[in-house]
Amino acid sequence: MSNRGSETYRHLSVHFGTNIGGNLKTLFLHIAFCCELLLTSSCITAQVLLPQYSVWEGFVFGNQQAVESREAEERFARFLLWLEQQNSTQQTEQISALLAKAEQNNATARFLTLAEKYLYDPNSPYRNDERYLLFLQYAATHQLADYTTNPRYQKHYAMVQKNRVGHKATDFPYTTQAGEKGRLYQLQSPYILLFFHDPDCEECQYVKKQLENQHAHFAQKGVLVVAVYIDDEVEAWRKAHYPSSWLSVYAPEIDKQDLYDIKALPTLYLLDYQKRVVLKDARIEQVIQ
Repeated sequence: MSNRGSETYRHLSVHFGTNIGGNLKTLFLHIAFCCELLLTSSCITAQVLLPQYSVWEGFVFGNQQAVESREAEERFARFLLWLEQQNSTQQTEQISALLAKAEQNNATARFLTLAEKYLYDPNSPYRNDERYLLFLQYAATHQLADYTTNPRYQKHYAMVQKNRVGHKATDFPYTTQAGEKGRLYQLQSPYILLFFHDPDCEECQYVKKQLENQHAHFAQKGVLVVAVYIDDEVEAWRKAHYPSSWLSVYAPEIDKQDLYDIKALPTLYLLDYQKRVVLKDARIEQVIQ
């Protein structure tokens, strides 16, 4: 069994509806995480449309107590929501401006920590690799001490740049349950859905069922589902059952060489016919649309 965490994939509305099921511990952890974000983000909605300077207006970056306060996190959450309305150039400029201000006051550690929590944590409903990359690019370019002395951020920087949306996905070798060898690039289909999973993972079973329910839709759209197992316990994978229209493969090199950024299981990547990434680390609801 992998020590990779099982991601709580469903939105809270689904959890509280008729499809609860799954690992209750994971469910409660996700609820706690989301509740914390909701508390942190209280009163955000009314202020989202305000200019960026209003988010940080009056905030004293040079005050360590203020930087570590709940207020700082609330402002940061509003800042992220405001960023969603900006184009990529504006996002880069505003994140750079924030970190430059923090750098002048020796406060970058706090904001990198918040960026990781909100944008990279697999259980965060706000996770966004592209936005997190902007924080890491600034930290790497300016050689911030909080970045250069922290191998975790350096690893994140390398991983989030892999298999980005709009870029060609990394090729990998695999073995099917029938023992046949192949590579991702050899597959031909209008769309390929990579379903990274563990047969013993309850969340994976939930997502697997949802994907199975989309058989007709996927057939119409030309989506080939490739169920990818990357961990060590091969017997569990060999005994698992998959729809005949799917391709079930074992690809340990993905994990050994860190070819894909698999933060948790399950993880979904949607590729087009040229193997370009359409959706990365997608939620089941995004894939079904």
